[in-house]
Amino acid sequence: MKLSGSFGTRVRELRREKGWSQAHLGGDEYTASYISYIEAGRRAPSPEAASYLAERLGVDPVTLGFGEAADVGTELDIVSYLVLADRAMHTREWTTALAGAQRAEELALATERFDRVWEAQYLRCRILVDKSDFSLAAELILDLCDGVVTSQSVTVRAEVLNLAARILRAVGRLNEAVDKASEARRIAPDAPRRVEALLQLCASRSERGDSPDTMVGEVEQLTELCADLPDGHLKGRAYWYIGNMQHFAGDPDAGERSHAEAAVMIRGSADLELWSRVQRVIAHFRMTRGDLDGVWEQLEIAENAMKLTGRASDLAELAVEQARCLLLLGDADAARARLEDALLLEPFSIACPSRADAYELLGDVLLALGDYRSAREAFRNAASDHESTGAAPRALEAWRSAARVPEQ
Repeated sequence: MKLSGSFGTRVRELRREKGWSQAHLGGDEYTASYISYIEAGRRAPSPEAASYLAERLGVDPVTLGFGEAADVGTELDIVSYLVLADRAMHTREWTTALAGAQRAEELALATERFDRVWEAQYLRCRILVDKSDFSLAAELILDLCDGVVTSQSVTVRAEVLNLAARILRAVGRLNEAVDKASEARRIAPDAPRRVEALLQLCASRSERGDSPDTMVGEVEQLTELCADLPDGHLKGRAYWYIGNMQHFAGDPDAGERSHAEAAVMIRGSADLELWSRVQRVIAHFRMTRGDLDGVWEQLEIAENAMKLTGRASDLAELAVEQARCLLLLGDADAARARLEDALLLEPFSIACPSRADAYELLGDVLLALGDYRSAREAFRNAASDHESTGAAPRALEAWRSAARVPEQ
C-alpha cells in the first residue's frame, strides 16, 4: 500500500491494514493511550519507540517517515507561519495567530520536525494565555511538559515549566503550579529563568495561602539574583514580587520602596499590559494601608491601559480592586454592583484565586449593607473556590468568615 502523511498517520494506516488494536500494537512496551497520541500527532516518538513500532509493523523506521528531513521549501513555510502567528499575537488577532501556529505545527508534524512542532505548540500556548483561554492552554502545556523535545534540553524544560506554572495558577491548580515552579527553580540553567521560576513559585504559594515566613528564602534569593539582572522588565517584576512579599510580611515601607523600583523599570511604552498590572497591584497595597488619596484615579488609568491591551482576565481582576476602592470610599452599593458584574465575566467562569478573592470581598460588601444571608453565601463560595484550588489555609479563613456572619 502507498503510505502518506506523517509518522503517526503511517503507523495508523499499517496498524489498520493488519486489523490490530492500538493496545495490540503497543504490546508489552507501550500503552494504547501512547499509541493513540503518536497516531494523532500529539506525541513525538523516541528513536526507541520508532524502532519498536517499525519492527512490530514489519517495516523500517524510514518507511514510517522517522528521520525524514523537511525540504527547504517546507522549512521556510513552517517559519513563515510561525512569524505570522507571532505577529498576529502581538496585534491581538487571535484567530489568525492560532491558525498560523496550527498550520506550522501540522507542517512540522508531517515532516517530523519535532523541534518546530515544539516551537509551534509553545507559541500556541502563549497565544492562548494572551487570549485568556487558560483552560485550553493548560491542556496543551501539560502535554509539552511530557514531550520528547522538552526532555532533551534543560533550558527548554525550564522555559516550559515556568509557563506551565503560570497557566496552572490561572486555572486554580495551585499545588501543581508549585510543583512545576519548584522543578524549574531546581534545574534553571541561568539567572533569568531562575528568577522567573521564583516569581511563579512565590505567586503560587501566596495564592495558596502559605505563610510569608516560609518564603523568606525565596525572597532573599530573588533579591540576590536582581544584582545579576540588567535594569528592565524582568528585574522590575522581581521587585514587584519582593514588594508584595514585604507587604504580606508586615513591612509596608519596604514593600512601597520595592514597588517604586518596579514602577520605574516597567515602562508602559514598552509593555502597557504589564505596566497596567503593576499600577493595579500598587493601588491594592495602598488601599491595604488605608492610603486612598488618588487611588481611584490610579485604577482608572490602569483600566484605560487594560482596555487597550484587551486581556479579559486583567479587566476582571481590576474590577475587583475598583470594588474594593468603592467600599473603602463608603459606596457599598456601587461596590456590590461592580463585583456582581465582574463575577459574570468569562475569566471568573472557573474556580481560581481571583474569583475567590472577588467572593471574599463581596462578603465584606454585603456585611456592610446588612445583607447577612448573602454575605454568608459569598464567604462560602470563596471557601469552596479556595478548597478547589488547593488553598487550604485561605479556605479555612473564608469558612470562619462565614461562621462569624450574624444571624438575621
